[in-house]
Amino acid sequence: MPKIFENIKNIFKNISNKILKKKIPQKEGIESSKSSNGTNNSLDQEKSKSTKPKFEFRQIFSAIKKFPKYLWSHKILLILTLAGITLLSIVIILSSKPSDKETVISEGTQTVQNFVISIPSGAFPYEKSFRVKIPPQQSLQSILNTGNFASPIYEIIPSDERYDMATLPITLRYYFPSSLIGSNDANSLSFAAITSDGKAYNIIPGSYIGKDENGYYVESNLFVIPRWIGVVSTPGQTLKTGILEIYKTISAEPTLLIVPGSDPGFSGYFESTKVSGISLWQSVFKNRSILIYKYPLNEVRSYNYTTLFNSFKNANPLPSAIIFEAERLAEQLKKYSNIQFDILAHEIGGLIVYYCLSKHPEIKNVRKVAYISTPFYGTNIADPRLAVSIYPAKPSAAETLYNIPQSIIASMQSYLKSYIEGVNIYYSDLIPNSEFLKSMRYLPYRTDIETTAYMGNTPPMSIDVTSSLLERLYPELVLNLGDGVVSKNSARMPYMTLKIFNGSWNNFYVSDEFIQELKQFFEYKLPELPSYKDDTFSEKVTSDKEKVFERFLSAEQVQQFQIDEWKITDNPYIKFIQTLPFTGNQIAVYGGIIYTADEKGLYVSGTKVWDESILRLKETIDGISYMTQTKIFYRKLADTISYNSTSADDSLATKDFAIFAKPRPNEKIDFVDETGNLIITLRGVYGKVIYDGNEIILMTNREIYRYYYGIKYTAPVGLYKSYDMTYAIVVDDYVIATTRAYGLLVFNRAGNYAYTGEGWVGNLKLYKSGKYIVAVGDNFITLIDFEAKKIDRFVENVPGVVYDASVWEDKLYIMTSEGVLLYKIG
Repeated sequence: MPKIFENIKNIFKNISNKILKKKIPQKEGIESSKSSNGTNNSLDQEKSKSTKPKFEFRQIFSAIKKFPKYLWSHKILLILTLAGITLLSIVIILSSKPSDKETVISEGTQTVQNFVISIPSGAFPYEKSFRVKIPPQQSLQSILNTGNFASPIYEIIPSDERYDMATLPITLRYYFPSSLIGSNDANSLSFAAITSDGKAYNIIPGSYIGKDENGYYVESNLFVIPRWIGVVSTPGQTLKTGILEIYKTISAEPTLLIVPGSDPGFSGYFESTKVSGISLWQSVFKNRSILIYKYPLNEVRSYNYTTLFNSFKNANPLPSAIIFEAERLAEQLKKYSNIQFDILAHEIGGLIVYYCLSKHPEIKNVRKVAYISTPFYGTNIADPRLAVSIYPAKPSAAETLYNIPQSIIASMQSYLKSYIEGVNIYYSDLIPNSEFLKSMRYLPYRTDIETTAYMGNTPPMSIDVTSSLLERLYPELVLNLGDGVVSKNSARMPYMTLKIFNGSWNNFYVSDEFIQELKQFFEYKLPELPSYKDDTFSEKVTSDKEKVFERFLSAEQVQQFQIDEWKITDNPYIKFIQTLPFTGNQIAVYGGIIYTADEKGLYVSGTKVWDESILRLKETIDGISYMTQTKIFYRKLADTISYNSTSADDSLATKDFAIFAKPRPNEKIDFVDETGNLIITLRGVYGKVIYDGNEIILMTNREIYRYYYGIKYTAPVGLYKSYDMTYAIVVDDYVIATTRAYGLLVFNRAGNYAYTGEGWVGNLKLYKSGKYIVAVGDNFITLIDFEAKKIDRFVENVPGVVYDASVWEDKLYIMTSEGVLLYKIG
């Protein structure tokens, strides 16, 4: 390269000499002045020096003027000059181009060779950037020798040298040749974080394989960026999902199905190429076949799995990973419809099972379910927004700030990071008040399946934040209140029995005490065969358009209700009007004014009027009622009356008084007024306070009390059926109640009951509109006309997730994630 520049220099020098043919003569008197006067000689020399630059400038300017003409007349020289300029430009561009082996990123997406890193806006609460580079691989040879690395090892260095936790997931992607996976069911590539000492690596849970226009890639989401990271290959490995057999035996006892969560030890299943698969639960249930439902929580998701999941997300308004797995589990249970199951479900696995069974009442081959440390109301442990206040803190500083020993702070930092990244893409579903958990509130309870909830009483890793500033943030980490994932308030649904054992969420289930309890819960006795009698079996109504309305009144009459099913878009009874773009997940309508609310505030016709988290928005006497964290309010237009709030299942405020449903031990609910005076105690596991437009109703899942009349009604207890009530209103002195099984209970004033429409009646809320009773469910609407003895059900998917509903006169308002859907009834 230096010789090229030297040749170019010589060419320009020769050109200049040829252009400047005339030599400019020297001025007279210079030589004489040199010899005649010594004093003036020095002065003349300085003058000569001062004029010389002007002389050289004129020469250069003259040469530049003549240079283009000279080049034009010498075509070869012109071509060589242009080539030289082009070559020089290329050299300059190449020398100034940054290396593709290093980049700097603060937000957005950057690439270093085949490695792509994406940091979402707001991932860190302060300005932060990362330098990403490929260090000399020779210096990392020791770690390269420990695994089958399919990529270079990349080094990621934060600008502040702090490897802090982000509030949003950071995405890492590596493009690889398709030959590395073999098939689209393979999950043989995963990201691995190298330890700080550079001697080992840890597989990052929940990586997945995908494909775009650039080819195949493996991708992972994490919250704490490691210093060194690479991609490890396990040739020949494929993803196994669905119900798989662990242990098989011939037995009359139900098969045990294990649905694990993020704790890999819970399944108790170990397999190796050298020995047959064995299960921890085999020693506990020796007389049962044992199956496991496998899904890729910790494992790498294959290309085929990723494609199915992405299709599900694009087609559903609530793109929940838990719902996706719940639907897949439902398919598997239907596939094994000839097998009766008892289910043992842990943590996330419990949510999958609960959603699956609640959404699919047609699944009849499940006898009992044990829910182990299942966060039905979410867990703060999964929330990275809370963890960022703990993770970067120095234990010594945090000790003073939070009043917690340094050792506990260090354990919390390690535990929070490992748990959040362990649940990976499921983390957003587990955060309290997530869209998924909100949808769980309206799922029907399977009265035909016996359930019990279990939890531990000890947070893991000797963590205990009792009496510290973190006690309210992390009740899951309070000794005797939480087990590290759930607290007493989140470990069960209202109607479940909760049993607590010594230990943490990831180890109490192996204790002898718990094993004995589990054996007792799953105990199976062979049914006795009844002796045959001619009238043992009743006739079955087989018509799809008709169900028997059994009236157990004094005359023991049987009446029939005609049942029809319609589409919302094509029926003579209910018409869609419009979608109102109102925010919220709760709704109440009074005087034709629409009130909506959510955790951010209260809205009137879409305009925020109250900037605080709102709960239990509902209609009340001559207005609406709602709660904040400390108060319960009655509101009519702009006028409000407030009362002090108290811990309760439900509440209702009027302009004169307030009522609270307070649970107490032994499955009883106390209904008290705003001063704490007891109104009545009803049997049940959860309570509700309802204003139906005419009177106030106090109810549990077992009993109903008419507040103004002092009349109590009790749901029947059947041998093969449970009438678990969810909502109630009064119509013409009859009490109408919906049940968890989508049925309708009707009581007369004397307390006699009738039951009809199981599987046909929405159980979210009940309203009166003209001659109709309107029952709203999460995916259908039911109109009941008692005078005509007719039930009309409208089934059709509506945009978004259904949260709540209200009726005012002949208008039906359905609150969804897409806004308020407005319908006209009749």
